Amino acid sequence: MSIESEIIEYLSVHGAVRTTELIEAIRDLHKPPGRGYSKETLYRRFKQLINLGEIKRLTDDEVRVFGYPDTDGRAEYIDLATAIERKKHIDSLIEGLNKSDIIFQKTALKDLIRYKEKYRLSPKQLDEIVKLLTKDSEIADYGLQILRMFASSGINPETKDIFLENLYKILELFCNDTPVNRMKGNVIFLLSANDDHRVIDSLKDDIKKIKTKKDSDSILDFYLQSGAAPLIEKNRSELFEFECKLRRENEDTLADTVADIRTSAFDGLEKTFKKSRGVKK
Repeated sequence: MSIESEIIEYLSVHGAVRTTELIEAIRDLHKPPGRGYSKETLYRRFKQLINLGEIKRLTDDEVRVFGYPDTDGRAEYIDLATAIERKKHIDSLIEGLNKSDIIFQKTALKDLIRYKEKYRLSPKQLDEIVKLLTKDSEIADYGLQILRMFASSGINPETKDIFLENLYKILELFCNDTPVNRMKGNVIFLLSANDDHRVIDSLKDDIKKIKTKKDSDSILDFYLQSGAAPLIEKNRSELFEFECKLRRENEDTLADTVADIRTSAFDGLEKTFKKSRGVKK
């Protein structure tokens, strides 16, 4: 594969990156760097691709508007030219969300889902999605998928209080029919990412609705897959008291579910911790 192809492939996967980061990434693919992979050679390849219109240096305004980190005020970013044009389309969709056209809003959110990790939104842009969440169940479903995607990358809406309030409202408006569905899973994930106690309240409510062993297994898998393990372990004392209360009421099946989900949450966190420390067992 040519150097030019490696540059384009890296940008296709990772999106806009600092020029220095891109150079190190390409050189890391060829350790020790062989002929043709010096910094000077890579800079020449960048210049050739820029002249061909394949890649583009972001302007200072684009770095600021797109929300890329620029702690020293000297950040130089490179991205695929097509990605920058796509970003302009994405920004126009976000700007249009404040219209009262619900067809535009739903179609725009589906377009944002289509491009997935191929773009970046700022916290302020995410606020525009948050404003619409309680308007319609379909909009809530699309919006939550986008918000979860960015939360997984550490990017959250700017107005946290409104964000959380709308998540609470979604639970009440659109998630009462079943304890397990995609929309509720995304709400639980986002609340868990914000260390919100409403996750524990929701878990306790759902456990009280359990009728069968299948229901119990479903609830356990649902909350753990929705990222609730840290909150479950953090609230160990409250859930311990909840288990005792259920056993006093002869609700042993429900109490067993509390015990099982606490054990699974703890074991999962321990496994992750040991893996991060390089412990094999």
